[in-house]
Amino acid sequence: MWRLAVVLALAACASPGIPPGAPPDSAAPRVLKVTPDSGTRNARVDGVQFLFSEVVSEQPRGASDLAGMFLISPYDGEPRVSWRRTRIAVAPRRGIKPNVTYVVRLIPGIADLRGNADSSGRVVIFSTGATIATGLLRGIVFDWFGQRPSHKAFVTATSLPDSTTYIAMTDSAGTFDIRAVPPGRYLIRALIDENSNRVADPREMFDTVTVALTDSLSREFLAIVRDTLGPGIAQVNRQDSLTLRVVFDRGLDSTQVLTVNEFTLKAQDSSVVQLASVMTGRAFDKQREDSIRNAAVADSLKRAAVQDSIRRADSVRAAAAGRPLGRRPGAPAAQPARPDTTRARRPAPKPSSLAPQTDVVLRIQRPLRPATNYRLRAADIRSFLGYRRTTERQVQMPREAPRDTTRRDTTAKRDTVGHHD
Repeated sequence: MWRLAVVLALAACASPGIPPGAPPDSAAPRVLKVTPDSGTRNARVDGVQFLFSEVVSEQPRGASDLAGMFLISPYDGEPRVSWRRTRIAVAPRRGIKPNVTYVVRLIPGIADLRGNADSSGRVVIFSTGATIATGLLRGIVFDWFGQRPSHKAFVTATSLPDSTTYIAMTDSAGTFDIRAVPPGRYLIRALIDENSNRVADPREMFDTVTVALTDSLSREFLAIVRDTLGPGIAQVNRQDSLTLRVVFDRGLDSTQVLTVNEFTLKAQDSSVVQLASVMTGRAFDKQREDSIRNAAVADSLKRAAVQDSIRRADSVRAAAAGRPLGRRPGAPAAQPARPDTTRARRPAPKPSSLAPQTDVVLRIQRPLRPATNYRLRAADIRSFLGYRRTTERQVQMPREAPRDTTRRDTTAKRDTVGHHD
């Protein structure tokens, strides 16, 4: 028995976990020191070393490994990283070069052995030459179709013509900054990096712009899938027997005025179904919202008129009874309005322009038949990048719901029972 106790005691001493009886640790690891210091000139180093307040985990939060937690500009590939308990050393893939300003950014997410993660990160700027570049590129990246800022978009600024690349990543608000870059012309690309490999893969959304930097500038980026294929019909949704919403897999050219001539709808027997009109989904939704709003306004005016009539009637009755107007006997006293002490949240920023339209609504002259297959053809539809495409898709109309004859049968039976000749 005593041998088992000794074994357990030795195992407890060798464990890297929380000591028995120790209070729980909820503090994230802090950066105590960085070598070289930010602002250092003529640095003679092989890389950058981060000293932390406690042992950090080799499995960070928000990346697959420690290399994914660092952004180094100029960028030459995934950085080299070495881990020694409370120390992490990081260097560019091809090493430190002379007369270059380096920006090493530690992304929030470094964690300790208990999983407590840092949420602030750290930025270190130093130079292996006599000066530090001061240029600043910043901006915001939007998922254009989603009309929302893009979190963790990968941004590169490539100098022209020497192709030196500087990098950054957007924060939770979709903003980024690329610091300490020399003046010149840059090709900036903002990539919504879905798989976090820092490479533009097919069907990933991005936006690019070429700029001339003298001191600092800011730009908006509208990321969207950009390819050389025209729009194709992705799906057809039945709104009702007279309305079909056609959704395309790519954004449409807003300058192309679509008419019924671009669409052909045929039944199973190849007979052509006559179309009445075509409008964009955005215009159709606005028309419907305006109709609902107008109906709500009319209903509100009607209720106000009724309330006004009631007040007038109350006034006449009060005057006839010789009592002053006021709240009715037994009615509760009005309570003063309480001030709203809740803190209003700032709305998320929106792109400066709406995304390209992706759907249109077809109105049909006669109702489509239930339980019938149709085929829709969209001819020569142009994308917002100018590429054309013709596609077809089958449209299946649902079966007509059976009529509920319960109420009618019950009424007929009641009438039959109650009738006497």
